[in-house]
Amino acid sequence: MAVYDVIVVGGGPAGSATACLFAEQGKRVLLADAARFPRRKACAEYISPGGAAILERLGVLARLQSVGAYRWLRGMQIQATSGACHMVEYRDTRASRVRYGLSVSRLVLDLALLDEARARGAEVREGFRVNDVWLRSGRVVGVIGPAGERLEADLVVGADGLQSIVARTLGVRRLSAWPRRLGLVAHWENVDWPEDYGCMLIGRRDYIGVAPLDKSGLITVGLVRRMPLTRLGSALRAIEQAVAHHPELNRRLSRGRMTGPVLGAGPLARRVRQCAGAGYALVGDAAGFFDPFTGEGIFRALRSAELLAANPHTYARQRRKAFAAKEHLVALIQLVIQSPRLMNFTIHRLQKRRRAARELGCVLGDLEPARLDLAWRLLGP
Repeated sequence: MAVYDVIVVGGGPAGSATACLFAEQGKRVLLADAARFPRRKACAEYISPGGAAILERLGVLARLQSVGAYRWLRGMQIQATSGACHMVEYRDTRASRVRYGLSVSRLVLDLALLDEARARGAEVREGFRVNDVWLRSGRVVGVIGPAGERLEADLVVGADGLQSIVARTLGVRRLSAWPRRLGLVAHWENVDWPEDYGCMLIGRRDYIGVAPLDKSGLITVGLVRRMPLTRLGSALRAIEQAVAHHPELNRRLSRGRMTGPVLGAGPLARRVRQCAGAGYALVGDAAGFFDPFTGEGIFRALRSAELLAANPHTYARQRRKAFAAKEHLVALIQLVIQSPRLMNFTIHRLQKRRRAARELGCVLGDLEPARLDLAWRLLGP
């Protein structure tokens, strides 16, 4: 029976970053994932400037730069149903300069993070499915793998996404009723995208996020829509019909071609009753997820790994402190994008109230914490 200081379940950004940071402390770390890498993942494949800064601290940004399969983005252009647009630019108000987010395929990103974890001394087991959590006297003491293999650890970290086996087994996961949405992601290749920004196109019942993934013309297209999918049939048909409602995007994509399958995940909104307890902690999407519109998923995964590695005993409190204000803002944004009239009004206000709009860009770029009065300064009288 193997004994570790930390077992991390899940090799995505949250899990690999957690393994990196604990291994750097000299801990004996096991990182286990059922998949073999590289592998695609249903994800918007976007990292905010704040998240890019964490990748730099981890040394992973240098790995990505050596591969070159990524694009820097200075912001996201939001288009309302009226056609009105606003560029959310990531401008660091303290340094008075534009900061850039990163658009990169999860095939590239996850493998780079996994390799960094290995390089720092973590043991990585690919193709190793954790089937259960090992409990002793109410405390998590390890995991149970294939054929009943038991692996013991002082701390088990669930970094295994929306369907987390760790959260499910411990009974701390609960499904959120709102917004009950499905995310679909597809890649197009040979698409000309010279702009250094991505786009969020708001529809009446859904929205589409688009961004370039590298300089070769590879584009990621994500559709978020209400569940279920049965009326439109297949995921492919759903994403094709959604793209058809945006003539300029449809024109661009028609010059390239879809490559690979359409991937899906849902329902997206998840909550957990507690993100840490006796012998365990949850990071990334396993600790809760709301909606990908504001693009903070990978940042939250990386930042929660930093908070956990800094002090596992205060992790739950520090995580709430770090994310609570922005969670309120994100919930308000969800209300806005689900009402075409309110969305059009908001775009108009963003164009008029430039100072508050710049602050919103900083918050959405994870460059500074959210302030509870920001929404009032944007939308109030």
